[in-house]
Amino acid sequence: MNEQNFVQKRQQDWARLHELGLRAESSLRKLSDEEITEFISLYRKAGRDLTIARTQTTNPTLIQFLNDLVGGAYTTFHTAKRRSLGDGIRHLLDTATDTARRNKYFLIVSVGLFLGAGIFSFWLMITTPSTRTALEPGMMGDLFKQWKKGTFPERGLGQSATMWSLYSSHNPEVALLAAASAAASFGLITVMQLIQNGFILGALSYEMQTVGKLGFLFASILPHGVPELSGLVFSGAAGLRMGYALINPGRFSRWRALGMAGQDAITLTCTAIALMFIAAPIEGFFSFNPVFSSPIKVAVTIVEIIAWAAFWKFYGRAPSTGDQVSQ
Repeated sequence: MNEQNFVQKRQQDWARLHELGLRAESSLRKLSDEEITEFISLYRKAGRDLTIARTQTTNPTLIQFLNDLVGGAYTTFHTAKRRSLGDGIRHLLDTATDTARRNKYFLIVSVGLFLGAGIFSFWLMITTPSTRTALEPGMMGDLFKQWKKGTFPERGLGQSATMWSLYSSHNPEVALLAAASAAASFGLITVMQLIQNGFILGALSYEMQTVGKLGFLFASILPHGVPELSGLVFSGAAGLRMGYALINPGRFSRWRALGMAGQDAITLTCTAIALMFIAAPIEGFFSFNPVFSSPIKVAVTIVEIIAWAAFWKFYGRAPSTGDQVSQ
């Protein structure tokens, strides 16, 4: 082995590992998620370099240097202070908002597919009534009829709790399905699911406007729809992120690109599931409860929109830190 070439080739990674190790000496919280991933990768590479140095060189200085570097990195990683529960929650929120900002274009495309399909479906049913049978799923017929009555049956506390349980189990499955199917279909199934959900909303909107109850529809679905539809959009963005990695892996192999995209996709999917769980009690106890009038539901929706917009825009953002664009 040419020792000089070996050192020249690897010394930049060793210096980077040493730099990250110094920063994380007191706590891994001083490193971003990407830097922690980089730290682990460089640590493993340095471990392999140490093995090579021990077996293919007789330079005790190089071996001792690498031994100290790898040992220091090991100690830093395994003795970092554990986070408190509050720190852990803040870290999860920071990760969710940072990932959302870095993948904002995938989120925008996801929103566009869903809303675009809904608007197109609504417009098509107005301009071409013959498309109604194709755009309205047969299984939705009874549900559409119930909606057009413009009333909800009375619900007791037990019934609301049962519906909460149902929504808590079903809605996250929708989020998982949209994201999990992306890798096998290059994102195509994700796109189809977003469009299908948009078509259903557009068709229902058309039916409600024919009986003058479009306002009732949106007042009833938006209190829980703000987090629930956000969850659908996030799961769609996760699928699009993986699909894009497969279609355009850049300088990496598709397998490697998918693995890298998967880190963000998992975070987006977990965020989607959390949003679905947040929506479930609102849907079970509030949105479809006739006790609450439409103006109250609209007021709650406005508060939710403002609160969520502020959260995604400002939470965890350093004053001097701009958004990073996902590549």
